[in-house]
This record gives sequence, structure tokens and C-alpha cells, in this order.
Amino acid sequence: MSRTRIALIVGIILLFLGVAGLWQWRAHERDGSAALARGLTALDKGDARTARVELMNAIRGNPRSVVARQAQARALAELGDGAGAQAEVERARKLGGPPAETRDVMAHALLLQGDVDAALRESRAPDVPAAHSLAAARIAARAAMAKGDMRAAQAELARTLATAPNDIESWVDLGRLRLATGDQAGAIGAADRAVSLAPSNAKALTLRAELTRGQYGLTASRPWFERALAANPESVPTLESYAATLADAGEAGAMLGLTRRILALEPDNARAWMMQSIMAARAGKADLARSLLARTQGRLDGEPATMLLRGVLHMQDGNAVLAADTLAPLVAMQPDNRTARTLLARAYQMGGDMPSAATTLAPIVAQRDADPYVLTLAARVQEALGNRDMTADMLARAAWPVRAAADPFAGPRDAQLADGPPPANAATARDNIPYIRALLSTNRTDAAVDRAQMLSRANPGAPDAWIILGDTLGAAGRAGEAARAYESAANIRFDRAVALRLVAAWNRAGDPARGAQIVQLFLTQNPTDSAMRRIAAAVAMEAGDWRGALRMLQAMRTQLGDNDALLMADLARAAVETGDRAAARAYAAHAYRLMPANPMIADIYGWTLLETGEKGPAAVDLLEKAVARAPGHPLLNLHLGRAYAAAGRKNDAKLALGRAVSVRNFARRQDAVDALAAL
Repeated sequence: MSRTRIALIVGIILLFLGVAGLWQWRAHERDGSAALARGLTALDKGDARTARVELMNAIRGNPRSVVARQAQARALAELGDGAGAQAEVERARKLGGPPAETRDVMAHALLLQGDVDAALRESRAPDVPAAHSLAAARIAARAAMAKGDMRAAQAELARTLATAPNDIESWVDLGRLRLATGDQAGAIGAADRAVSLAPSNAKALTLRAELTRGQYGLTASRPWFERALAANPESVPTLESYAATLADAGEAGAMLGLTRRILALEPDNARAWMMQSIMAARAGKADLARSLLARTQGRLDGEPATMLLRGVLHMQDGNAVLAADTLAPLVAMQPDNRTARTLLARAYQMGGDMPSAATTLAPIVAQRDADPYVLTLAARVQEALGNRDMTADMLARAAWPVRAAADPFAGPRDAQLADGPPPANAATARDNIPYIRALLSTNRTDAAVDRAQMLSRANPGAPDAWIILGDTLGAAGRAGEAARAYESAANIRFDRAVALRLVAAWNRAGDPARGAQIVQLFLTQNPTDSAMRRIAAAVAMEAGDWRGALRMLQAMRTQLGDNDALLMADLARAAVETGDRAAARAYAAHAYRLMPANPMIADIYGWTLLETGEKGPAAVDLLEKAVARAPGHPLLNLHLGRAYAAAGRKNDAKLALGRAVSVRNFARRQDAVDALAAL
């Protein structure tokens, strides 16, 4: 046989094989078996989004495929579509699929829809096959967590890890359980274990990112989020958490980009619309914020951030009644939330309900560190109620130059709680922290310290246990020990609450340099935090770094606006020291317009006029007003003494400077001594 004939025969055979393969491929595509195979492969790889599309095609080709329905239910549950997953499970069961095969996925679907009891029944059914028992146990643990039964959740996860010690999802769930119970150190350990088992698992990396954000700060968490998105660019939970982190870091543009990516994947994602609404509200675009918030379709209305935003928007509309109706449940849910409480009181005042406004403000007004705005608002409320003495007292406190350290809110039940028996278990934070705070509020400091020490020993990985210990030690006057307790908390969770306490404790312990280091460390991770920026500016001013202080203060002004009198006063002081006389006078005059009764504001205004060469008695008048309102304040007396000296009033200068010199712990006492000697 010739070579040509052989080649022809081979070609014909290959053609027939190709046609047969094409026919078979088209047959598989028509009956959905090819799409089913691709969908199952994607599901095994953890790519639920691709699996959903392929399985949809498989079901279209064979609507009676039980396997395709079951797999699609798993994909939808993984994507958070509980209703869709439940519908697919029910169809699979109607088509003859054994209910036992879908117990775990049905439990997941029910849990996603908030039906916790039904999810527990499905996950704990006696016919769950061994192949699905691990997944069912994980869902049972999540459902127990949702019910607040942390012990049951812990027991379920202990069983899963005893059976499968390298199960990544169980380690992730254990990390989230420990985080929910306050054991942040334990959560970090679980997350590290999950990442070591699967360095490219997006769920494990996202948990580690969130824990790093709490442990070190916003900036430190970003590489972990980037790793998680590199592992799974379409992970919506990762995108949501990263977008919220960027928003907190002040990177609105980057946050907006991530929310758009989320909406491209899930057009009805409520969290993405919520984040865009908050960004619009911060930018002063109230109408846009309302429009974006409406797109959440009420799915996040029970969450604190949504309630606060709605309250703010109602107040901007001038609708005080709706604002109060929105904010009152939030204050009931979070009684220590000063922002929400202040806004609620303002809403009551706007609506003319002065008794409710006074009651709402009372816990804040009772604090030694109540800020001037709250005290002024409370004074106006008392004025409307006809309580003149209380009005005068609150206005005097608002004008006082020194703010004391923060105290915990003293609730009406504190005395009753402190007088009652202590919690039976000294290791449970939920019972012991309110009890310890009640002891502090009733001045039983030694008992509070003892109880807090027992709590921290029992919960070494819980930052809240170390914080309450630091609070009790600080109240007992043991500042150095308090600082070390706060450092233990900061090693686990370095947030604003811990950082502010730590700075104050080191300052009280006589080590302000260490406090300044804490400020700078916190700002490297949280560069837009206004409270810490203010402290950093004060540290810079104390160190004589006036240009650095001015840069920080101007950044704060961009963030907070021009209605913060103390910020304007600090800007005036920094502008004087850097030689910008015109700006210094403008800042000081504006601060005085905002808060003319505050002695520190009057002092800064008078000192600014004096330092910038203002002629006439205005500077002395302002400085005399400041000292009249705070006669024992050494800095105010130093400034007044120098003003008297400049005006040639030596005897008056000697009296004022003498008062400044008499304060032994005055940081600028030597300046007063030198000025007195120069007379």
C-alpha cells in the first residue's frame, strides 16, 4: 500500500475521531455534564463564584440533576446567598436526593438567613453522613456562637479539630470564636495556625489581617489584606473588611475603589452602599448620603453605624423627632457611646424635650472630663428648664482650662451592683468588668484592684482584662503599674482606647518621653486619628517643635473644621512661635469668638496680641480676665506678669509672677523666676 493511501486513511480516521469528539462534547454541553464537571472542579478549588455559573449551566442542561442542585446549593451558601442555597437543597430533595446528603448545606443556608434554631437542628441531625460531619459541626459551632452559647461553640470546634487537626476552616472559626469571647491572643494563635496550614487561603489571611489591624494598627494590616486579595480577588468579605480599614485610615479614594469592586460582584451589597453613604456624609453631601443609604434596603438598620448615620441625617434635615427615635435605641444598646448620647441630647433639645435632654446628658456631665461642648449644651438645657444655679455651674466648668482624666460612666445601678455579692466566677469578663467598674465608681478601689488582678490572671490573652486592671491601678495612684498593665493590653490590641490610657499613665508616672513614643507609634498606624493628633501636637509644642506642631494642627483643622475653639487657640500659639503674626491674630480672635468665657482662650488671645506688638490695653485686659477666671493657674499668671512688665506696671508684675513661682511643679517655673529677677 502506498504512502499516499496510508496517509489518506489515517486522515479519514482522525477526521472521524474529531467529529465524534465534537459530537460527544456538544452532547455533554447539551446535557450539562461538562458544565457539571467544571463546576465541581471549581467548587473543590474554593472558587464558588465560577462554580455557581458553571452549575447554573449544568442545571439548565439537566434540570433534574440532583448532583448539580446539591453542588449549586453549596456554591450559593459559600457566596452568602442563604435563600438561594435553601431553594436548591429543597429542589434536590424533591428530585430524590437523600436529605442526609444536604444536612450541612441546609444548616448553612438557614444560618445565613438568621434561623439559628433550625440550623442547629439540621447540623445535629442523627443521619449526617461521616463525609459531611466536619462541615456540619462547623455550622453547629457558628450557630451556637450566633445564639451566644460560646461553650457549645467551643465544644463543637474542639471535636472538629480532634477529628481533623489540620482543617483550615475550623481553625479560622476557632479564631473568630476566641475573638468574640475577648481572647484576642488566642485568636491570633488560631489565625497563625490556619495561615501556616494554608498560606494562600483568603479566609485565613483575612482573619489575620483583621487581627493585625487590632494588634498593631491600620497600616500594619494592609499587607495581609493584599495577600488575601491576591489569593482570591473576588472575596467579598475580604473586600468589605479592607474597604472599612481604608476608610478608617482616611483613604476615601481607595475605599471607594474597593466598594465599586464589591458592587461589580454583588450589585445589591448593602455594606458597600453603606460605606459609600458614610463617605458622602463625611464630605457634607447629605442628599447623596441619603440616596446611597436607601440602597441598603434596610438590611443594616439594626447596626450601630447605620443608626448613628440615620440620626445625623435626620438632624441635618431638621427633623428632631425622627433623629431622637433613631438614636434612642442606639444609646440604649451602647450607653457608653458619648457621640450617640450627645447627638440624642441635641435632638431632644431641638425638639423641645428638655427633661429628656437633661437625663440623656447626665452621665456625661457627671464625668470630670466632660468636654466644653457637652457642658455648654447641658447648660442651655438647664437654662430652658429654669435651673439657674445648675446653668451657671455647667458654664463655669465649660470655661475651666484643665480637663481631668477619663472616668468610666457611673450608672444608676452601680451602687446596688457594688453592694451585692461579687460574681461567682472571677474569670468571666462579662460579669466581672461591670462589677469592677461599679466598685471604682463607689470609691472601693482596693476591692476593684483585687478583682481586676484575678480577672487578668485568668484571662492573660484578653486585652479588656488588662485595661480594667490598668484603670483600677490608676485609680489607686499606682501609675507605673497601670502603664505596665496597659502595655500588656497594647501588646494584644493597640487601639485608641489603650493608646490614650497608656500615654496618660506614663505622663502621670513621670515618663512623658515614653508617652510621646506611644503617640508617634500609634500615628504611624492610624495617621488620621484626631485625638492622637491633638496629643502629638501638644508634645511637639512642649518640645519646641513649633513648625511640626503647626503642620499637625493644620491637618486637624482640615479634618475637623473651624469650630473647635481649643484647636484655634493652639493654632494661634503655634503661629506666634513661627512668626506668622497675621495668622496668629486671626486664629486667636476666632477662638475667642467661639468660647469667650474660657480662661485659656482669653489667655491665648491676650498673649498673641502682646507677642505680635498690639498697642493699647486689650492684651492686658484679656490676660486679667483669664487670671480672674483661673487665679491659681501658673501659666496664666506668668503671661499676665510679663504683660504688666511690658506696660511698666512693676508692682502688679511682681504679684502675678510671684503667684506663678509659688507653684513648685510648674514646668516653666524658671521662666517666671527669671522674669521676676529682671524687674
